[in-house]
Amino acid sequence: MNISEEELLQQAKAGDRAAQAEIVYQNERMVYNLALRLLGNSEDAENVLQETFLKVLESLDSFQGKSSISTWIYRIAANFALMRLRSRKTQVVSLEDYPVDEIKDYQGFNRALGDDPLKALLNDELKEILNSAIEQLPPKFKSVFILKDIEGLSLKEIADMLDLSLAGVKSNLHRARVFLRNQLAEYVGKNQR
Repeated sequence: MNISEEELLQQAKAGDRAAQAEIVYQNERMVYNLALRLLGNSEDAENVLQETFLKVLESLDSFQGKSSISTWIYRIAANFALMRLRSRKTQVVSLEDYPVDEIKDYQGFNRALGDDPLKALLNDELKEILNSAIEQLPPKFKSVFILKDIEGLSLKEIADMLDLSLAGVKSNLHRARVFLRNQLAEYVGKNQR
């Protein structure tokens, strides 16, 4: 379909199945990838995909257009994925009292990871270790880290999506990065020698 987002939304709200299918088609890969990154499991990601689009189609009439359709869908998907994460109750590490002032400054890690963690993912071994460390993050830190540093969303988009304050997003992201830096510091320090 080659129509504006507003027209597509109006047609979908009016019950046009082709417009509804187009909304799903345009966003399904984004939803699946987000769910897969947050949950680390293709079966759970597929379930979140289905739950998300059932909710989207049920709720089209209530969508007011204050954000783009994709941002609205992303928020729904993130919420379903986070609910699944919380229900697992397998939080390995609590970061609530994590000593953020005791960041170990490993030069090798800072050069490899710096402000752009995606650069570090080029190394397969480091990618595996990073993925393992990300899995240890509690859901609220994991989701913010993935949305910002992997998906590339802005802090404001994340705040809107997860219904958090901007300060809350920044705090959660900082705690996630500190935890990951400390988890990966030994590996990077060992490989920089």
